[in-house]
Amino acid sequence: MSIPLYRRVLGATFDVLPARVRELHDLRGPAVWWGEASVERGRSPLSRLAAALTGLPPAGADQPLRVTFEPVGAREIWSRRFGRMLFCSIQYERDGFLAERVGPATFVFTAVASTEGLALRLEGFKVLGIPLPRSLHPTVCTFERERGGRYEFEVEAHLPFLGLLVRYGGWLEPQPGAAGGLPAFVSPPPLV
Repeated sequence: MSIPLYRRVLGATFDVLPARVRELHDLRGPAVWWGEASVERGRSPLSRLAAALTGLPPAGADQPLRVTFEPVGAREIWSRRFGRMLFCSIQYERDGFLAERVGPATFVFTAVASTEGLALRLEGFKVLGIPLPRSLHPTVCTFERERGGRYEFEVEAHLPFLGLLVRYGGWLEPQPGAAGGLPAFVSPPPLV
């Protein structure tokens, strides 16, 4: 069996993560976690267009959230269902970095583990496989932690000159005995 993606990317620092964060990322097979999330979207027309193109979740408080994690070879496919809206991404390791493909955009992160949790620091950004200059990178802040025995997450992204793209946060717990395939795509598009 191959080493899970986040163990490969983080190496020995993986083991310093809080227990629930380690559990979520230590994928040995398909897993389903469920919980709740609140989502805020940017209000400018261009940020709304960017959110629509990347399939970001709709705005709303306390939305039911179901996330399916599917290891496929060296990659992981994450399918997040916010209410009735499905938001998918493909994560993989590239030269020691964690890459995440969302629609036509690819984010390249340094993963930073601590006893407090996991943060992703944006290092690179591509659209349709074309690297963009740093001045055109979005600002992305993420943090995952354990609080009261529950996995919690926060994600916030801002676009240069446009402001907020999306902000969402919430909690997840493992769904016992749940595993399952992903709706919609059998063969993910090629990685760029």
